[in-house]
Amino acid sequence: MEKTDELVILTDKNYGDISGRGIFFVGYSPSYLEQYILKYGYDNSIRGVLDANARNHGKHDVDGHEIEVCGFDTLNKVNLDDTVFVITDDFFKEVYSTLLQYIDEEKYNIPIYVFPNRETEIDLSYRKKYEIHSLENIILFRSGPHAASYVNGMDFSDNARALFEYMLSNHYNDKYELVWLVKNPDDFTQPAGKYYRYTRDYRNVSFIGYDWADSEDMDKRDEYYRVLCLAKYIFFTDAYGFARNSRKDQVRVQLWHGCGFKTRVNFVRCEKRYEYTTVISDLYSDIHREIYGLNENQMLVTGYAKQDWLFDKSDDYMTRLELPAADKYVFWLPTFRMAKSGLENLNEYEYQNQTGLPIVNTLERCKELNLYLKERNIVLLVKLHPFQDKTKIMNFELSNMVMIDNDTLFDSDIQINQLLGCADALISDYSSAAVDYMLLDRPIAFTLDDVEEYRDSRGFVFDNILEWLPGDELYNFENFCGFIDRVYRGEDDKAEKRRRLTGIMHKFHDNESCRRIVKALKI
Repeated sequence: MEKTDELVILTDKNYGDISGRGIFFVGYSPSYLEQYILKYGYDNSIRGVLDANARNHGKHDVDGHEIEVCGFDTLNKVNLDDTVFVITDDFFKEVYSTLLQYIDEEKYNIPIYVFPNRETEIDLSYRKKYEIHSLENIILFRSGPHAASYVNGMDFSDNARALFEYMLSNHYNDKYELVWLVKNPDDFTQPAGKYYRYTRDYRNVSFIGYDWADSEDMDKRDEYYRVLCLAKYIFFTDAYGFARNSRKDQVRVQLWHGCGFKTRVNFVRCEKRYEYTTVISDLYSDIHREIYGLNENQMLVTGYAKQDWLFDKSDDYMTRLELPAADKYVFWLPTFRMAKSGLENLNEYEYQNQTGLPIVNTLERCKELNLYLKERNIVLLVKLHPFQDKTKIMNFELSNMVMIDNDTLFDSDIQINQLLGCADALISDYSSAAVDYMLLDRPIAFTLDDVEEYRDSRGFVFDNILEWLPGDELYNFENFCGFIDRVYRGEDDKAEKRRRLTGIMHKFHDNESCRRIVKALKI
């Protein structure tokens, strides 16, 4: 039997060993279950799925079949003598550990199986191929969420990109092969590609497709697993499942994308999913240890790589966006409520108003605000969240109130923290961008008309959220206009509170985060 530690890989050869017993899948994954049914069919031996995440519990339609997902406590009512467990999860070793908490290994002597989906099966075969090879001087980068949640530009952005560009500017590519996993490698490798300059101007830099993981093109698949299996360092800003079977001598670093106010929706311990994560202070080290299930020695208090961009103020960014000339620019970053199609699992709730925006919730108020801004020669730049469903937001065309979305920044090749360096003030709600912006010591305001609803929907990392907001509190349109007027007059009423909180929420106040990260990892 093919084994991985105490687990048995389910294959065509040993599939007959599980016949005649009731099957419980362990770990709810529609794609795994669909592949299982496609390969082995569906029959009454399938009893359901065990999953620790209560949000998955209930009846689900999988490939036309109704399958019940329930908690592990269901095993108290099950005769284990005629039950077989088949793990259907990327992190099968972790799921196995959870399952052992609910069964008596001495009494249950039937093998526990792992059904590998196509990509896992391929991944394990390459891991075996490379297990005796020494690691090479390869640094692997990936940014953005998992492939199913792809958004333009997010696969080459954020903290991973900031760190990558720091390494280029400091000639790390003389020693290391710097490799990116992206959606469309042609954007980086073809002369007409948007980012072709990187492979043209720098040696030892390459971009490969993350979907090469199960490509039918063997050359592409071989190249993908060569770098994945032999890289000394693997950096990512969100999705980390692709590195789940890494060797113990590989170093995986979750750069993440923000230390903010919102808490995590689903708790999953990540202590075995990567070796380190970066945070901006001792305060957030404690917070992220708790909400991500990490150990103290996994925390790198360095600051975020992309915070270095804040200090690189350039009028070129404003020119590329063709923003109207103004005396001052106020940026507004509303947090998304209704996610775009394909990302519905991220939804919080929907603003039921004309504009889809907090506080400025009617067309008349937009026009009134625009006039207010025009009289003060201020431009309000409204930047939508990358996950935001644009159809839920009114697309206005006003002289001093300009809306841009993720595609606009992608087309202009501008990162949000580069743009924030040009802002004279920021309006946010619960975004981690506001925490980054604190480093510039400029006025900040928070729209809080839905603070109670958001607390109930998502929740915050701070119990008394208002005590931790380093700026003005905006509950209505009058508050909003009042903040604009104070920016116009150069008044900064919350400066003392902001500076006090900055000292607590940030350990560093400079553009040296990338340097600290590579130093901490001894790259």
